Order: sequence, then C-alpha cells, then structure tokens
Amino acid sequence: MRYVYVLDQEGRPLMPTSRFRKVRRMLKTGQARAVSTLPFTIQLTYRPKTQERQAVVAGIDPGRTNIGLAAVREDGICLYQAHGTTRNKEIVNLMSDRLASRRASRRGERLARKRLAKRLHTTAKKLLDRILPGYREPLAVKDIINTEARFNNRLRPQGWLTPSATQLLRTHVNLLKKMQEILPVSDVVVELNRFAFLQLDQPGVRKKDIDFAHGALYGTGGLHAAVRELQQDRCLLCREGEIEHFHHIIPRSRRGSDTLANLAGLCERCHELVHKHAEAADRLRERKNGLEKRYGGTSVLNQIIPTLMQNLGECFPGHAFATTGWKTKEFREAHELEKDHAVDAYSIAGSILQPSVLDLAVEGYEILQFRRHSRANINHQTERTYLLDNKTVAKNRHKRMDQKTDSLQEWYEDAAARYGEKQADRLRSRLTVKKSTRYYNSKDRLLPGTIFSYEGKRYVLTGQLTGGAYYRAYGQGKKNFPAKKVRILCQNEGLVYAS
Repeated sequence: MRYVYVLDQEGRPLMPTSRFRKVRRMLKTGQARAVSTLPFTIQLTYRPKTQERQAVVAGIDPGRTNIGLAAVREDGICLYQAHGTTRNKEIVNLMSDRLASRRASRRGERLARKRLAKRLHTTAKKLLDRILPGYREPLAVKDIINTEARFNNRLRPQGWLTPSATQLLRTHVNLLKKMQEILPVSDVVVELNRFAFLQLDQPGVRKKDIDFAHGALYGTGGLHAAVRELQQDRCLLCREGEIEHFHHIIPRSRRGSDTLANLAGLCERCHELVHKHAEAADRLRERKNGLEKRYGGTSVLNQIIPTLMQNLGECFPGHAFATTGWKTKEFREAHELEKDHAVDAYSIAGSILQPSVLDLAVEGYEILQFRRHSRANINHQTERTYLLDNKTVAKNRHKRMDQKTDSLQEWYEDAAARYGEKQADRLRSRLTVKKSTRYYNSKDRLLPGTIFSYEGKRYVLTGQLTGGAYYRAYGQGKKNFPAKKVRILCQNEGLVYAS
C-alpha cells in the first residue's frame, strides 16, 4: 500500500490519504495539482475548511552506509518507510585526492618562489642556523620560505568533526528534512547506535568500570550489532545473503575469544560450508583479516550522535527522544518483525509509542545519494606518445610515478646500450610525437542523480556514454537510453528517490 501525500496552498504538509478515487477527481477538477510522482504528492489549490494534523513520530535508524527512516502515527499505522544509502565512503577518497592536489600545488608555488629568488639574486648565500617551528634545536636551512608553519595558525573550533563525519551528519538531517517536506512530523526518535570499543574487545569489562564521558545519552548496540554494522548486514563469505549466524574464527573450544576480531557474520548456507570444508574456513579467515578498519563505521557514528541529538533538539524542542538498540531489539522480537533498516526505524518509533496495533503495509522507498557539484574541469588527459614506424615505443619524456611503460629517456638509454649512441640518435630523429591533449568537461553537463523520463517511465541517471549520446539508469544494467528521446524532469538534488 502507498499513500498520496498532500500539501496545502502554502506548501505545508497535511496528513496523507489513501483515497485514490478522490485524488483522481480532485486532479481532474483542478482542486489539486501533482507536485511529485515519487513519492506521489499533490498540492491543494483551495483552502480546506479543516486542516487537522495528527501527531506523526519519525524514527531514524542511523548508520554509516545504510540509514532507515519511518514515520508512524500514534495508533501504530506506518505512513512512510525509506532506506537511504549514503556516499560517505566516497568522501574519504575525495579528501585524499584534494590533499594530494593541494600538496602538489603548494610544491609548485615553492619552486616558483625559489626560481624567482634566483633571478632576483635574493637567495641565502650561506647556510643559516634557525629554530624552525616544531624543532627544539637549530636546523641548517638554505631557503627559508615561510616565517611560520601554516599548521600553527589553525585551531579547531569546539565540536569540530572530520569531513566524513560532517557529511554523514548532514545526510541524516537532510533525510529527515526530506520526510518533513511531505509529512507533518511532530516528534523524532533516534536510536543511539553507539558502541563501547573496550567492551567489543574485552566483553568481560563491566559498563560501570568504563568512563564513557558522554552522560546519559551514551548507549551501546552490543557485539552482534557491531558485526552487522561492519559487514553492512551481509554475509562475510558470500557477501550476498543476510547475517543469520555468528561464527567464531577460532572456536571457543580452542580458547577463542568472544570479541569483534574473532566474530564473523554468516548466512546459514555459508555457516554450514565453513564447518564442513577447510577451504571455506581458510577463505573466511582471509576475508576477516582483510577488514582493515575494525571500527570505521561505528567510530564515525559515535562522532556524530551528540551533534545529531543537539541539532534535533533545536529543531524539535521538547520532542526529540533517544532510545537504545536493546529497546529496538525487544520491540522487534516481541512483535516478530524482520530485520531491516526501515523496519528497525519503525521499531525505534514504536519503542516510544508502544502501539497496540501494528500496521507495516506501506511500501518502502529507496533513497540514493549522489554528488551534487563536481568542479572538475578536466575529464581526462592523454600522455605524450613517441612512435617509431607507427609503433608506440615510449610515453612521456620522463617516467611518471605510476607509469609501467618505458619513457623516452629509458628507451634512448636502452637503444644506446644495444646499438650505440650514433644509431640511437638516428632512431630518435625518426620518432614522431603525439602531444598530450586535455579533454574538458562541459559546464552544462548532466550529473549522476538527474531524473529523466523515457517512454513515460521515470529513471535516475547514473552515467553517460559516447559523449552524452546515451544515458545509463539505476537498476537498468547496461541498457542504453538515447539522449534525443529522453526528457529531463529534474536536476540532481543530492538525495534522490530511486524507487
């Protein structure tokens, strides 16, 4: 079942409706107009006599990659369900690329200043002994570029978060705002999906012996919840099925510990396979060892939860609540609900409401996150290529860092060693050169996340082929959509309803 979400004349959300016949009649008579097709939303063109709004509680299941959302009425009827997929892991790679680019830019600036100093004859003529920032003893330097190190001029403000944590925090808030655009949310409940790392490694340590330093808001999701979060609730061996069993890499009969490092989540089929075949057990051990960041996802959540609760408390004064993973689990198991991110969000709201009747008949939505702005002007750049008799023999004058083929210098040295310098010079004179070429992106290009229609159906753009002549869409595999036959409905908005 799906609801039709209703907005008033000013665009403020009203209670949704499931009276589809009345909605069709209102659209035909001009009493309402369609605003969005997914989720289907209409806006009234007249002022209704009554605008009653019931209490709607929003439940949020926080996560690093997967976020669950649900909106529940006081009587337990679910009005909205959604599963959001973030791009938080991409942020780390983007920040690394930006760091490398800035480092190269600063190095170029330093070299340019040195060349300018040489031309103006302002370089140091002798070595100077000077105590540089970060050093206790004088250091002999030739070129003093900066009087003070840049990192000494930067102080982190109180409540500072890493870029990846900041992006994840904004994603949680924006997902809630996206729900508020179509529903009159009055209360919000968040699961404190936090983990005590000391308990994860040493389960025997009692909570009261740990100084959490976060007050009453601090909660723990438990050991099994940490495994689910780290593996994204997928089997570690096949990476397809959901986690049904928790397997000890070193069995407890052999004094294996009940810790996160020794625990792996498996589906039922893979769990039987590991116990029967030694090859499967070895493969599982290798994949477990391949998890480089043991607490990557959980640590980011721990960073943002205090700030998230503070922001929600400002947006919903007196109506922002927190629950723990244990209460969510008890509610889900008491009502025999399946394990799912959207269902968990419903359970989070239900753990506060404690409804007598459960209604999860509403169909869920899938929300994807795309990069909104890409300032990259250069699409790609070809390398300088040297050809002999129309055959490529070398690339670039000097070898770049990750180049596997020979450079011009290496090719010449090899030719000189084989045939002598005179013959190598003759061969070098016969070379033809293809200069390096830069290909630039169009400023008005469509970014992934753009919504378009083809043959009356709605699709989400994921990429382009042959210079934008064909489009690729989410969930459509390698199917090509000709750009001339599609109609652009909406540009990329960051968070996009995929289904």
